[in-house]
This record gives sequence, C-alpha cells and structure tokens, in this order.
Amino acid sequence: MDDIREHYSFAHPEREQADPVRAPIEYVSLQPFHLDQVHDLLARTFWSGIDVRDSLHYSPEKCTIIAMYKKLVVGAALLSSPQETYITYLAVRTGWENSQIATNMLYHLTSLNPNKDISLHVSVNNPAMLLYNRFGFKAEEFIAGFYDAYLDPQTRTSKNAFRLRLRR
Repeated sequence: MDDIREHYSFAHPEREQADPVRAPIEYVSLQPFHLDQVHDLLARTFWSGIDVRDSLHYSPEKCTIIAMYKKLVVGAALLSSPQETYITYLAVRTGWENSQIATNMLYHLTSLNPNKDISLHVSVNNPAMLLYNRFGFKAEEFIAGFYDAYLDPQTRTSKNAFRLRLRR
C-alpha cells in the first residue's frame, strides 16, 4: 500500500495526500457479504467458477477463515466440511504474500479442528509446500494430472499434485 500511495502522490502532487490509516488484519469466519470478494480471490488464485456459498451452511465458524484488512478480503482458507477436514482452498491476495496471512489462517484452521487429521492437495511446484511442511503435513500420495481439468493448458503451474495429511 505504501508503494501505491507514493506512486499516487508522485502522479498527483497538486492533490492533498491523506495520512494512511493502518489497521490490523482480522481473522473471521465466512459471512455472506464476503462472498463476492472471496470468489474473486479464488478465481484469481486458482481458476474461475469456484463457488463456496455452501460453506455458509455447515459450521463456517469451524471451517472457514477469512483474513480482513479493513473491508478488504486479503485471504481465505476453507475446509470442505467439519467432518471431512479437507482444505479445499487457501489463498492470499496478490501483494500480501509475505504478511504471514497464510500461516495465521492455517494455524486458525488447525486450532479450530483439534484432534482431527487434516488433508489437502497441493501442486508439486507450489511454494506453499514449505508452509504445509512447517505445520507437519506429510506427503502421502503423488497424483499425476490431478489439476488437468482445472488449469489452463499453457500454465506453468504443475498439474501434478501431492496429497498431504496432518496426522493428529
């Protein structure tokens, strides 16, 4: 945000510059008013057409973590259900990658679901593998072509995935 403010003040020196108002990142459960921003974030991070409305129908307080900066969704982490504890999506808005948001969301999801194994699939060349390893997730299976149906054929992202599990 500082870069954006500096660029704006350089481009518009005649305009009065407002003092930046800093706010903490808050971690909340998914609410209906988050959906448009969450869908946009997931489409930009993964692929278009993702719809997570069903997450509102089963214990969103145990299965969803939304990272908010003021009124902006800067991260989302969603389990498929309280019974399955499968992480379907974990995403952080571009520009916020090194803010520990993914680490905090993963911490909250694991804390909200104690004594439960948690699993997920991750592309083999996704740097998030390092985060999952720090939390104790272990690769249990390699799946060739797991993301074939979802990813653009021209993408550099690997379509192969590891199935990871955090055993508890």
